[in-house]
Amino acid sequence: MNIKMIMNMKNIMKLFLGLSFVLYLGSCTKDYLDINKSPNSPTTPELNQLLSGSQYYMVQALSQGNFIGTGLSSYVHHLVSREVQNYGMTPGANNTFNTWNYLYTYVLTNYDAIIKNAEPEGNLIYAGIAKTLKAYTFSVMVDLWGDIPYLEFNVPGLNAPKPDNSKDIYNILISLLEEGLENLNDAEAENSLKPGKDDFFYSGDKSAWIRLNNTIKLKLLLQSRNAKSDISEWQSMLNALLSEDAFIKANEDFQFWFNNVTNPSNERHPAYESYSGQHTYFISPYFYETMMGQTYNTIDNPFAGIEDPRIPYYFYNQKYGGHGNSPSESPHEYRNGDFISIFFATTGPNSGGSNDNSYTKFAIYPMGGKFDASYLYDPEEDEGGENEPDPDQRVSTKDGTAGTGIAPHKMITFSSLKFMLAELALSGETSADAKTLLQEAIIAAFDHVNSVVEKNGSANPAPKISNEDRDAYIEAVLTKYNSSNAEGKMRIIMTQKWIHNFMNPVDVYTDYRRTGYPLFFDASKTQDPGFGVNPTVTERSDARVPLSNFATFPRSLYYPTNSETELNPNITQKANLSIPFVFWDKYK
Repeated sequence: MNIKMIMNMKNIMKLFLGLSFVLYLGSCTKDYLDINKSPNSPTTPELNQLLSGSQYYMVQALSQGNFIGTGLSSYVHHLVSREVQNYGMTPGANNTFNTWNYLYTYVLTNYDAIIKNAEPEGNLIYAGIAKTLKAYTFSVMVDLWGDIPYLEFNVPGLNAPKPDNSKDIYNILISLLEEGLENLNDAEAENSLKPGKDDFFYSGDKSAWIRLNNTIKLKLLLQSRNAKSDISEWQSMLNALLSEDAFIKANEDFQFWFNNVTNPSNERHPAYESYSGQHTYFISPYFYETMMGQTYNTIDNPFAGIEDPRIPYYFYNQKYGGHGNSPSESPHEYRNGDFISIFFATTGPNSGGSNDNSYTKFAIYPMGGKFDASYLYDPEEDEGGENEPDPDQRVSTKDGTAGTGIAPHKMITFSSLKFMLAELALSGETSADAKTLLQEAIIAAFDHVNSVVEKNGSANPAPKISNEDRDAYIEAVLTKYNSSNAEGKMRIIMTQKWIHNFMNPVDVYTDYRRTGYPLFFDASKTQDPGFGVNPTVTERSDARVPLSNFATFPRSLYYPTNSETELNPNITQKANLSIPFVFWDKYK
């Protein structure tokens, strides 16, 4: 990131923070503001504003609606995007106001400012939080781009910082986490200023931050397990973490809750915009079929015959009227009952038609949308149709129509922690029981869905997933697990983690490159006649949907052109993304 650009953008950001975050934070910051001070030239940084601002923009950089959150979701086959078709995220897509620049300009420089100004004053809780978040943020950037500027990124007057080796950065980040942990554990620190409401994640709860710090460190060790010789004292650090067992607890997820506020600014989940107007990203049919337990486009679906109870919480079908008989507004490409979408790498004639009022949308869990009660209706058990839900009554939200937008952007959940521990156990890095940890991970994933349902409660609330339905599903999954070999077991663990991490494509992208799982859509593993065909749909076609040859899967992302490779002579654009650029990418 060009330093001149950073400084210009940062001056703009100071003004923006001085205005918008006062509105956003309300009473949690007003006690710290002095109207006689210029917000554009503060003599001493306001730690509370720096913390809340950097946390908020870190989430914006990684969540849906921006470069990584939307574009990368098509790489991991959660979504299909017209703009990022067939692994086609270009260097120019990473523009000035997307993830790379958000993180370097609005986030990491402010974490450095917190550290620089908090440590001399003995405000070590602020310093420990900033070091923890700096380590997390840089780890995500390494996971996405590989070698990036670290040591020289925030040096005054240095306009062309050199990239550092991804392996070296990981080692530095682990040391940074240890420094942050020391700050948080320092009982002698003065801490005359303590975070509270300005901390969007844990409201200044030092113990929670200590547990998150340990969890992030575990995540870095897990992600480097295939390259452990590149990490100093990898094994001893893992052993110490597992022995202490001080990780995040249930209901202590590292996530940011968007809400239903629309004035003076829209604070709903960024993906909520998909409920109105034209959009260019759609739910992957492959992802849908995997959760449905179907084998039309996944002959070897690891959950064949098992329908996931989370489906009506993940997907909302706009068309309804007899399970597949309500026509779409234009010819559609893929229809499965009332689920309508397009394919990855499609060149089909119906992929670009206007079906904004027909395509399946995100439901209540991913972004505080609608709950689709039609999935709970079984026409075979209702011969007279007396209990069939009215289309207008399928929605259970506060306003009764379009949902609320209340949902979290999740980064590391308690469920993800359990999946990490299950992977470590199955790979032989620990002596724990992987099956038990998998079971606990899925239970936590269902609990996470129910937590969003609870936040969206109303006079006519969506029902929570029952323990009976959850346990029946888990029993069926574990039966598949028991009959699988070691590779099959790993695929089940990582595929369940993939399902849980819907709307968090960064970790899925990393997991796939490390483990080879979950397996993604493969056009050769479909039933004949293939692709868009579902025998329950009366208007299906017998013709295959034409697809382009799949591009080689990219092992990292391009560097941005308009803010980096064109301005920084020390960063050379990658010519070939098919080779690993991240040190832990050892899976073949």
